[in-house]
Amino acid sequence: MIFDRKAIIDLTDQEIQDCSNLFSSAYGIYDSNSPIRPGSQIKLGAKQYKSRYCKEGVYVARGFEDGKLVGHAIYIRKRYEPYGTMTWVLQLVVAKEYRLQHIASKLLRSIWGFSDDFAWGLASANPCTVKTLESATFRKCNSEIIKKNLDAIKIIGKDTTFVKDDSYVVDNNMAQVDTEFFADNSEYPSGEECEKKLGKLRPGHEWLAFTFREQPINRESYRKHFTGMIESYESILKDAYGRMKMDEHPWTKGTENEIRYIMKYGKNEDVLDLGCGIGRHSIALSEKGSKVTAVDNSPALIKQARLKVNSDNIQFVEADVRMFRDGKLHDKVICLYDVVGSYPKVKDNKSILKTAYEELKPGGYLILSVMNMELTESLCKNELKGKISQNPEILERLLPSNTMQKSGMIFNPDYYAIDTERNLVYRKEQFSDDQSLPAEYIIRDKRYTMKEICDLLEESKFEIVESNYVQAGKFDVPLEAKNEKAKEICIVCRKKQ
Repeated sequence: MIFDRKAIIDLTDQEIQDCSNLFSSAYGIYDSNSPIRPGSQIKLGAKQYKSRYCKEGVYVARGFEDGKLVGHAIYIRKRYEPYGTMTWVLQLVVAKEYRLQHIASKLLRSIWGFSDDFAWGLASANPCTVKTLESATFRKCNSEIIKKNLDAIKIIGKDTTFVKDDSYVVDNNMAQVDTEFFADNSEYPSGEECEKKLGKLRPGHEWLAFTFREQPINRESYRKHFTGMIESYESILKDAYGRMKMDEHPWTKGTENEIRYIMKYGKNEDVLDLGCGIGRHSIALSEKGSKVTAVDNSPALIKQARLKVNSDNIQFVEADVRMFRDGKLHDKVICLYDVVGSYPKVKDNKSILKTAYEELKPGGYLILSVMNMELTESLCKNELKGKISQNPEILERLLPSNTMQKSGMIFNPDYYAIDTERNLVYRKEQFSDDQSLPAEYIIRDKRYTMKEICDLLEESKFEIVESNYVQAGKFDVPLEAKNEKAKEICIVCRKKQ
């Protein structure tokens, strides 16, 4: 499943038509009290989509399976003073054949992440949609809390197209809004549960379902949905890596020193760069006479790299390094700055090393760097260590930052946590720029001790030649494992003859 997010005004006519088709086939039917077409399918044409939603500040999160649109969420999300950021989901639809796959929850989490927003909400006559909001925020809807925060809700409600100040019906036992929308919800057995929390639904009304940061996280819900939440972030990691401003990152300034180190080992006639990013090593090697194949799965980074090329000796390929094969063998493979480790699962990192092995000539060299877990553990704060899948307070304590986008200096102990259950590192990374929508992702990576990475390489049939804890830009200067500059482990290894 692939997810993306766009401003509605940036959708093409065909994309709007696709949204219209999905809604009209999947949303439901009008109830028997409806003044228009009772019992018939609820539909919304492309022209109505444009008039209702094609406005500044309205966005859509979409889910695709094999290129087909199977779910979307239209929403407003912005900061409202004096409260903070709030989201109102205006429409949430999933194709009938894709329901019960948690797609709706993943769509919502792709909008707001594990955020510290003030409030998240929607209006719906569908009790399953209310439950989706609760699972996506790990909090329960509560009419008393909604009543307490009604002034804030009314502020974001002014930006919707269907709610007026006198439409709210909210007290300690009821939270509804008169939208004059008569949707049938009789097919959903969980309606009684919503009635207990938000009142028996009145004709032409929808439940006003909101949750708030002030509410405690429901630990049972968090534990139940944790894996789905994390996987929803990892399905859109290409977007995160594509938004890194690597040209501005200080750790990228030592390219020439690193190239000198790389070129010391074996032949340099034909080089494969796995996870090339913006191509700084590939381009430098090509300018020194190497023929280079440079591979990355981020379209944005490959695009940046191609703009920098002044050599005929280099080919940039947008592909997944876990599966890349080009049908020829290379003198050398480089795989630098945590390509191995960007994927948290062992099998994925093994697949990268398998690619490197199978793409190397016998006797050829792999030069690899990974993040230093020994340093990471020594710096990590005690309150940010634990079984994250069981303890939501660890992620609540974890501060978000824009480190990944702005500087790439991801060893600041204020901004990472360690999951002691799986030995993974978690960060909350925020992205904001003029070209793309603001976003917050939970990023988790695998960092290695020296023994772990050497064992993994030997298991992958490589022969270790040299291994050191090093600083970016100074691969030739060995450091102690817990030296605060030693953020990388650099390994030179060889495919046996």
